[in-house]
Amino acid sequence: MVLIVGLILSASIFSFLRRSLVDSFMARNLEHVAAAETLARGGVSLATAVVFHHRFSKLMGLMNDKNPGATLADLWAQIEDSPLETSWGGRLEITIEDSGSRLNLNALIPVGKTEEESQPSDEAEEFLVAFFEKVIDESQGQLAGGLYDPREMARNLLDYMDPDDVGISGKNENDYYADQHPAHKPANGPLLSVEEIALIEGFDARIAGRIKPYVTVYPLLGETGINANTAPAYVLALLQHGSSGDMRLADEEIVRSILKNRQEDRIVCDQTESDSERCVSLSEVGLGTGSIFPPVELPQEAQVFHIISEATVENVVRRVEAVIDISDRESPQLLSWRLL
Repeated sequence: MVLIVGLILSASIFSFLRRSLVDSFMARNLEHVAAAETLARGGVSLATAVVFHHRFSKLMGLMNDKNPGATLADLWAQIEDSPLETSWGGRLEITIEDSGSRLNLNALIPVGKTEEESQPSDEAEEFLVAFFEKVIDESQGQLAGGLYDPREMARNLLDYMDPDDVGISGKNENDYYADQHPAHKPANGPLLSVEEIALIEGFDARIAGRIKPYVTVYPLLGETGINANTAPAYVLALLQHGSSGDMRLADEEIVRSILKNRQEDRIVCDQTESDSERCVSLSEVGLGTGSIFPPVELPQEAQVFHIISEATVENVVRRVEAVIDISDRESPQLLSWRLL
């Protein structure tokens, strides 16, 4: 009986200790989760303060930089090289990206007072065809098989965003979407997220995933193209240049030229007179004497920023992705927020 009672007591004590240990681990993990989320949220606030202060300093003439355009030499672009460590073991990494460094799909639809003034141009269709062909060609066969028609995709995307219900080819835009489950309608307005692309006729999650690194939907309104002074190499390859009827995407030589000038602290400008020491012309980097599509004035000032704030506490990682608009001189506007 003594042995039995001792065994029962031992088992009870072991179970109690095990439960206490599990509870302790769970409590600590919850604390780490809360700390990581709080730190990540604070990172967004810190990033917002950095970009807002940078713009305010330029507007007030408090900086030595004579050129108003955004570049990767700006403070907001350098912050990712300086992760923050807390005294209690937390780590915060912040990445700030100029929205102009990606292709804004909403910029392909002009903002007009009437439906006729808000119709996409022929250049927009041809540009998207070239873009989608490039994405499919570079998929290493994963998107092959004739499932995707670049011409149809280009037209369907523009039809989805333009204000009317008549497709470029003359079809009724609503027919396809009415047959979906659940049924819905085309936006007939700007895209609200990159993920929305997968809902468009001719697209699916696979092709949308391939397109996502190249594009943004911010700002929702406006016709500003890619900022050649902040875009990564793979987005620079989307710069369409030339004269009407003979437009083509930038080749590898042009991309290399732009990146080389960046390393030398030089920027691409429409008018080199604005800063003769730093500016290089479009023709100097190989973009010729024609125009760029989507149209953009260079140097371009950044007003919308994608922020990624990633916090690590012990083995817990929390990430916040946000989009901030600082065009309002009094207060920045939060356009998007996602906790991962």
